[in-house]
Amino acid sequence: MMNSMIALLGFIVVLLVNGPSIACSSRSSIFWLDKPIQINADGSFSQAEEHRYERIYGDATRDIGGGKIGQRIIDSGACSASESLLIVDCFSLETIVIKGLVDPDEPEIEGGGPSNRLAMLYPPQGKIRLTKSVTVAELAKISAAEGYEYETDPKKAFAVKRKQNTYNPFTGCKVLYPDSPGATQ
Repeated sequence: MMNSMIALLGFIVVLLVNGPSIACSSRSSIFWLDKPIQINADGSFSQAEEHRYERIYGDATRDIGGGKIGQRIIDSGACSASESLLIVDCFSLETIVIKGLVDPDEPEIEGGGPSNRLAMLYPPQGKIRLTKSVTVAELAKISAAEGYEYETDPKKAFAVKRKQNTYNPFTGCKVLYPDSPGATQ
């Protein structure tokens, strides 16, 4: 009985001392399997991660207008997340992925890094405005001028993924603009 209580007390001390780092360790499991990406009817996706220490998924695609779609993509580790904005022109077949920015007011979690948020790209903090008339070229120009990290080549933007985990950035075109050239990609 006494040994059990000492072991329990020791465990509690470890939790108190290392709590944040334990909390920020991955949701990993020895039973994790690299499953193929799951793509839903609304263009959202999950299971794009390639190892047990991350989670990669995308929200439903949104119609920006003018033949363009937008989607938030999240790549999260144990204690931080990186949000990126995918914009696709379903008619010109132009794409851009813009990485979110760190919110200076968001506290860092011990054991994790800062998170990149899309909200920091939009006014009043940022310069990205998604309108029916904005073009991918204009978004690239704004991103370059503001120092935002971005990629206009979808093969490069999604190149780090194994084939079974790769997301087709034109998936939303099939959903929202089924008669567009992007729907056939």
